[in-house]
Amino acid sequence: MHDGYRAAFVALGAAALSLTLSAFPGTAYAVGKGHGARAGETSLIREGYWSLEAAPGGTAPNMEPEGPPLTLNGDAWIYRNEDIFGDPALVDQGDLRLDGDGDWAATSAAPVGGDGSFTLAARARLAAANNRTQTVLSLPGRKTDRLVIRYQAASEKWEVVVSTKDKATAPQVVITEEQALPNDDPYGVGDHLAVVFDASAHELRFYVNGQLSSTSIAVDTTSWTASGGLQVGRSAIHGEYFAGTVDEVRAYSGVANPTMISQMSSLTGLPEL
Repeated sequence: MHDGYRAAFVALGAAALSLTLSAFPGTAYAVGKGHGARAGETSLIREGYWSLEAAPGGTAPNMEPEGPPLTLNGDAWIYRNEDIFGDPALVDQGDLRLDGDGDWAATSAAPVGGDGSFTLAARARLAAANNRTQTVLSLPGRKTDRLVIRYQAASEKWEVVVSTKDKATAPQVVITEEQALPNDDPYGVGDHLAVVFDASAHELRFYVNGQLSSTSIAVDTTSWTASGGLQVGRSAIHGEYFAGTVDEVRAYSGVANPTMISQMSSLTGLPEL
């Protein structure tokens, strides 16, 4: 079952490589900064891509040369599968391992602030879907998180939480993924989680494994800016340390369309995406 699932996603990744950027209607995509959109299009700029294949000196490089790297903290470490009979990494040969006890990785500054359209994504596998809420990605402000992608223990489901103001008591926009339950198979591929904030449409969209369900869209007029770096494996405000594996972390300014989100969910690394 696991091998078939992985093979299907690898095949999807291979097919994705054959697509050209012109196949993304309505989006001008550029790897790196300084590329403008064509007339009538929305600019999509990759601000960060951390493949988590290695972390020399405790720092996982950003494939965007001008983007901040991820610094590993606590006992966070990069697993490398050097044995064909060993435990496979989530994507390609390496991934980030976290034990949920004070481990995380973070950038020095926010790759996307949240005051305009953005896209954040990562693949995550829970070590155990237990009674503890665990954060995969977050963008902190001074008093609360601008955005959190997490496993919610109360519902036992993935959810996205956006605070409407940088206040501890601010109202929140919450999306709970009702259809796809978290995959905590210790030998499985986890789940691909992607959040798109479309500022012009006032929409927050939550994709799980490349799919957007009818219940995964919410009205959101939030526009305040995160003040802290991207957190991988925790909320800098509330803790909620993640126990499990994270891979293929991505951040874009702008709105990634469904085709691109589907490509991101591949089990083959796509550095040109």
